[in-house]
Amino acid sequence: MTTASMGWAAQLGTVTESTYGVTPGGGVVERFVFVNESLARRGLIIPRDGIRGSRSTVANDTRQGPYRVVGSVLLEPTPADLSIWLPRILGAAPSGSTFALAGALPSFSLSVDRVAKVFTYAGCKVNRATFAGEKGGLVRLRLDIVGQSESVATAGSFPTLTASTEAGPYLFAGDPVLTLNSAAREVQEFELVIDNALVTDRFMNSLTVVNLPEGNRTVTLRTSHAWASANVNLYNQALAGAAGTLAFTNGASSTTFSFGTLQVPANSPTTPGKSEILLTLEMVARQTGGTLELTVSNTAA
Repeated sequence: MTTASMGWAAQLGTVTESTYGVTPGGGVVERFVFVNESLARRGLIIPRDGIRGSRSTVANDTRQGPYRVVGSVLLEPTPADLSIWLPRILGAAPSGSTFALAGALPSFSLSVDRVAKVFTYAGCKVNRATFAGEKGGLVRLRLDIVGQSESVATAGSFPTLTASTEAGPYLFAGDPVLTLNSAAREVQEFELVIDNALVTDRFMNSLTVVNLPEGNRTVTLRTSHAWASANVNLYNQALAGAAGTLAFTNGASSTTFSFGTLQVPANSPTTPGKSEILLTLEMVARQTGGTLELTVSNTAA
């Protein structure tokens, strides 16, 4: 009788430093609680597209083509999780509790125990990180990841590790404080996206991607607010924009996203019917002077 591989039994973790193309040594060292994942090898078989006097193609007239490693991991991150992932999202190693942007991103290996087999993806980078929350729910982090290679190991090769329990995840009710245009604001929901715009098609003369260079980074923040007198000055702001912060606190743990300046296109509120009228801001964080578009402070206690 075949035993099904159930998702609740899956595990995910990052692996000690490794060289691309070589099975990572040292095993999994960081384990994460995750909601779901879709990281996978996406293969391709290439047929010869020639005239052969028939509409049928022939099996042995094909070649194994290149493959990509792409997918996402969804977390409800704790401050301890963020301490691990922020350098991979932003680029720079932390300086104390401060995490800054850098030109290059570090690569890492990610291992997923899918019960029947353990899959390891080497040469990974974070292509896009999306933080999101809405009233009453936990803050979530979706990591869109691109890798270079996949290796598959036998079941049971994933070590026994315990995920960090230093502090629980952030709740979008009481934990956040959003400051825009020099004032704290009530906010119904938010989405913060850090898009590293990786170049993902550099196969060259290889069946796998040879490297994943970074493109122009884009940081966007979308928030929704009551269209009320207290928020009128959020509409049709000056082109220069204004600095802003999004801060979360859970006991002695805290995470603050600080934006150099947030430029806000003027998008009018509309009347949706009998429900509340909302003002949605589609902001782009940009560098101003020597202040980068984004800096993060994270303390896990």
